Amino acid sequence: MNCKFLVVLLLAVSLLGLRNLAAQTKNQPAGGRYDLSSFSGSISGQVLDSLTREGVEFASIAIFRQKDSSLVNGTVTDKNGSFKIDKLSPGQYYVDVKFIGYNARRFQGIAVSPRTPEVNIGKIMIVQAYENLSDVVITGEKRMLQYNLDKKVINVEKDIASQGGTAIDVLQNVPSVNVDTEGNISLRGSENVNVLIDGRPSNLTSLDELPAQMIESVEVITNPSARYDPDGLSGIINIVLKKKKDPGYNGMASIMLGTGGQYNGTLNFNWNRNKWNIFANYDFRVMDRNFNSIAKRTSFLDSDGSMDSLSFLAQNTSGVRNGAFHSLRGGFDYSLGPKATLSFTGNLNIRDFDSKNLTASNSSNSYSSYSSLEDRNNIGNSGGLGQMYSLNFKKTYDAPGKEWTADLYFSRFGNDDKSNISNNAFINSVPEVSSERSNTDSWSNTLTFQTDYVRPVGNGGRLEAGVKSTIRKSDSDYQYDIFNTGLNTWDFDSTRSNHFIYDEQIYAAYGIYSNSFGQGKFSYQLGVRVEDQIAKSDQQTTGEVADTNRLNFFPSAHIRWEPNSSNSFQVSYSRRVNRPMTWILNPFLNTADKYNWSMGNPYLEPEFTTSLDFNYGLNFPSTKVSASVYYRDTQNGFSRKLALVDSVTTLSTFINLSHNKSYGVEGVVTQNLTKWWRLNASYSYFKTKLYGDIVNGADEGTAWTAKLTSFFNIKKKIDIQVNGNYRSPILSASGTGNGFHSIGGAQGKTKEMYWVDLGARISVLNNKGTITVRASDIFNTQKSRSNSWDTNFTSYSENWRNSQMLFVGFSYKINNYKARKVNDAEMDQTNDFME
Repeated sequence: MNCKFLVVLLLAVSLLGLRNLAAQTKNQPAGGRYDLSSFSGSISGQVLDSLTREGVEFASIAIFRQKDSSLVNGTVTDKNGSFKIDKLSPGQYYVDVKFIGYNARRFQGIAVSPRTPEVNIGKIMIVQAYENLSDVVITGEKRMLQYNLDKKVINVEKDIASQGGTAIDVLQNVPSVNVDTEGNISLRGSENVNVLIDGRPSNLTSLDELPAQMIESVEVITNPSARYDPDGLSGIINIVLKKKKDPGYNGMASIMLGTGGQYNGTLNFNWNRNKWNIFANYDFRVMDRNFNSIAKRTSFLDSDGSMDSLSFLAQNTSGVRNGAFHSLRGGFDYSLGPKATLSFTGNLNIRDFDSKNLTASNSSNSYSSYSSLEDRNNIGNSGGLGQMYSLNFKKTYDAPGKEWTADLYFSRFGNDDKSNISNNAFINSVPEVSSERSNTDSWSNTLTFQTDYVRPVGNGGRLEAGVKSTIRKSDSDYQYDIFNTGLNTWDFDSTRSNHFIYDEQIYAAYGIYSNSFGQGKFSYQLGVRVEDQIAKSDQQTTGEVADTNRLNFFPSAHIRWEPNSSNSFQVSYSRRVNRPMTWILNPFLNTADKYNWSMGNPYLEPEFTTSLDFNYGLNFPSTKVSASVYYRDTQNGFSRKLALVDSVTTLSTFINLSHNKSYGVEGVVTQNLTKWWRLNASYSYFKTKLYGDIVNGADEGTAWTAKLTSFFNIKKKIDIQVNGNYRSPILSASGTGNGFHSIGGAQGKTKEMYWVDLGARISVLNNKGTITVRASDIFNTQKSRSNSWDTNFTSYSENWRNSQMLFVGFSYKINNYKARKVNDAEMDQTNDFME
């Protein structure tokens, strides 16, 4: 029995050994030689920035044979920095990794064989070209300005001059971006820009509600690919909020006090352990802003402009706006396994502010001896709650670069706006007194589902595809009452009240293919997005209903050539859209201000633009240059149309222009003058030509902007930053305001504006604490001035607020562990990049 058992055991072991041998040599014919006719080996890895540990997209990968240095194949990395090259025969190889702005790296002695057909060289750290390798710090700071294939990244943590401010202050220092005194944002001279927060539309009423301390970086994408929504003719500005994932727990607390009743604070916390990463953030901001405006208008009632038919209107407004904003943001990331992650984020924004403003109006005409003096006192309160929730799933695979994501978003914004208005007037010396009040109850819901899939295809190629659905609904109920002095009651005014509802559904799908050729020196990306928009606007007060259904295609293309590590050339193309806001579509005639009526246009068509961009990049250890030439051709461009109704009243509405064109040049330079002095300079020039219903003299214009930022480092503990901004006179090609004090459209020009900010930062408490001092608009020059005209009127306006302020703040890092230096030996180890 024992002998039989022993024989069976030996036979089983022998069979198992033969099976394993057959599995290892199934391609071997008789004689023990390998059959390589169907062999396909591969080399894969992931390229990461040595400081940020983030994937470097579009890094060039080239594979050479070790024995003769002949090029075998090449590719570029995906958005996570991953790459994989297939169809390799057995042999010894070396790999070159290159990307503009980083030091090149080479890995030798990589063996591909039948025993090891798939070689993964792990995580490859590449170092920014201006750094000294021996001083690389894994948890070090990012440089302020970085360039990727399709975007510029501005790291706000390095921007001292915006600390204590808001997102508006941050954007004022971003190349290509301009912000006026009213907070209107433009990119390359166009206000048709899509502003996102963490890649999604924001439920904030104003970026003034978002403190600068919450922002990690700003991404400027002038020619987005098909993976992005096509909204925003001039491109996308994406504001990325802070969310750390360092091991253990860490956080930061900060407080900032400013002159004129300004103060804000933030508290961030993050805990990362095992499968969980939990984060929370709370911030508050209290503001006290004074604002002033001056407006003058002269109307010609006869076409000959005779002096006996002139009408004059002058308005002076002064006021104050006191507000408090609170934001609570939190969530978690949970690892479902080595390849899958589930994330949840929730955000609550609470806003409450009061406003008081007094407008003094003086109007007269020369043909009927009419005169009016009026004081209009408006006391208002506005408050609301914004909510946003997101559920995100991400799965990666063994094949580098293969990824699937699914995202569900819901947001709701509610607002209650009240105003009490008293008028005291003298009409031809006869006194008139009246009281009015208004209440606007509005809300907006948005539900979005999106799923994306990315995988390597062919030889070094990559395919991306995704679908997205967005469902929106907004409701705005505007009630207006007039006080009846005889009956001592408030009477509903149906002529100045309205109820507007807007529904919209957008269904989209996209596909993108990318690859490289020419030893990895050329990389390209081709994509197309298709969208079906179904919309309905319903003005319930007047019974006006407008239905639209539009199917549109949005192609995009990028190609990049890097002849060496110091030079890069790129051409990009995209088609984009700008859809009108709901308040622009509301057809109700608003006569609340008897001098300045306004009315929307429910039949306003979306704007479509074709954009072409040529870019050159130069990279040296102490000098970085980016230069661009761009062209935009826009159909159905929006324009505000201002026209006289009578001698003292104008009506503002919106129309589609037939066409407009713009082109320009842009340059950004980063220069390290010394070890302690660095400069960032940007310049942009653009020209715009309008076609359609345009007033003579306002159909063509040129403008330029310039920004200069100087950084000084003193004894490694003190940083000083000086920002200078200048914007030349500019054609108001796309006004989006309403009312007399927002002159624009194809009927005017805005005059030059300039200002200087100053900031200083001091590290204390062993670098755990930071003291920040910031002075904004130190010469008090930030004032907006504009002219507007038509065949029968001319006007001029000025707007300014208390922009000259001083801030002092303190921040403290919680659990600020020391950074670990990486030496040359560690960076040179080919096979030790797996973390």
